[in-house]
Amino acid sequence: MMVVLMVPFGLLAGFAGGREVRITELDETGFCFRIRKKDSANIASEELKVCFYDIENSGYRELEISEYDIQRCDAADTDLQEFYVKYKVNVKEKEYAKAVQRLLYQYNRYIHLKLEEDDSTLAESMTGYSGERDVVKCRSLEEQMKIWQEELKTGPERERKPLLEAGLVRESRSLLKNAPMELALEIDCPELYQAYLRSSLTDFSEIFAEKSMGICSSLIRNRQVPDRLYIGNQFCHLLFPGKELLFQMLEKAAAEQVKITLVFSYIREYMLDQVQVLLEEIDHWCERRQTCIEAVVNDWGMADLVKNGTRNLTLSLGSLLNKRKKDPRISFKKGDQRLFEKNNLNAGFYRDFLKEEFGIERFEWESCGYGQDFPEGKNSLHIPLYQTNTSQYCPLRAVCLNGERGAQKLAKSCPHYCAEHVFLYPEHLHMVGRYNSLFGIDMEILKDRKLLERCAKKGVDMVVISAFPTQGKDTFSP
Repeated sequence: MMVVLMVPFGLLAGFAGGREVRITELDETGFCFRIRKKDSANIASEELKVCFYDIENSGYRELEISEYDIQRCDAADTDLQEFYVKYKVNVKEKEYAKAVQRLLYQYNRYIHLKLEEDDSTLAESMTGYSGERDVVKCRSLEEQMKIWQEELKTGPERERKPLLEAGLVRESRSLLKNAPMELALEIDCPELYQAYLRSSLTDFSEIFAEKSMGICSSLIRNRQVPDRLYIGNQFCHLLFPGKELLFQMLEKAAAEQVKITLVFSYIREYMLDQVQVLLEEIDHWCERRQTCIEAVVNDWGMADLVKNGTRNLTLSLGSLLNKRKKDPRISFKKGDQRLFEKNNLNAGFYRDFLKEEFGIERFEWESCGYGQDFPEGKNSLHIPLYQTNTSQYCPLRAVCLNGERGAQKLAKSCPHYCAEHVFLYPEHLHMVGRYNSLFGIDMEILKDRKLLERCAKKGVDMVVISAFPTQGKDTFSP
């Protein structure tokens, strides 16, 4: 009889008397588990339960063990006996043996696929993912975006168009007439910084609308000008505007009476002193203008700097701190996807901590292909791009400099290769590699205005439109 040691905890969990224990050995006749020494009293009379993860059905099967023999078997390492006690359980139930066989068969199959096949074949075998489509067919981002534009024509907006033309329904002045939200545009790269400075707010909104797709274009054109501008980048520490450029944009926004949110990424240690000085200057600018502006933060050190070093900046929790599971392939995942709807911000005590410790009452969210349960408070929703991965050591820069994305080093300056280059992925994934991050595109929210209106009714009071990447001169495949 083969004994399997240390099955991954996510696949096998044990409980004794309601307390979680670590199963260390497993076969069809029984199992061994260890428990803290102070919890081991009367363990022989406790109720035992084993939870087996069923990979095929993406759920756990709980099996209560009623017929068994148990005996203590101390660890071979006498030093460890001070901390925990080990027990051997002989199980007499046939259902247990069948459950073990099923678990080990599925686990062995997964290991075989993981070792001998590529990621696409593994995903196709485990979830039904369309691995055969994982080929980059387009030669440019422009070509790929044309495919995505055609996809948008198959959604609810296309079905509504004949009715509009026939005069059977009327287009409302605002897409969110029944659920008003503040509209913000995200200015996150040098090209957009310069475009904003060169243009009036109305003209810039039209430029932004031309770079957008689906609902985003309609929202911008219906509002004509945004209520707010997000200035800066959440994901790359080298894409925040220089000080002179920043204050030119702040002055222009103040003159145009548009509200401002400054967006900061993670802050590297070598940047701390210069960021602290910049925050003081921003704070003084706010005092002279007798105004307050928001600041999106994406690491706790930055949150502390803003809290202790400024009086006129209010904090918002950025996407890198507001953690979620986000992936263009998530729709293929088996199991109950409603479990993705909540995260730690749905816990009231955590929101209370953020408010008391940092004064954070606004949270940045991204529309990422599934429903979300937004918590109480102020919620900003970024559409249609959502971040899935970010590297502080930029892979795009590594490819441009060294011809290899794995040859990454920390960059303290950059000529902004991302102005001309992107990573392309198979078009069915609706994703693109920009600067140091990967982004998915939520195509559904671009097609159906009702999804956005539902978000507004659930607690979103601001929609932030992110610009699509520039059609660069060159593209790379992953």
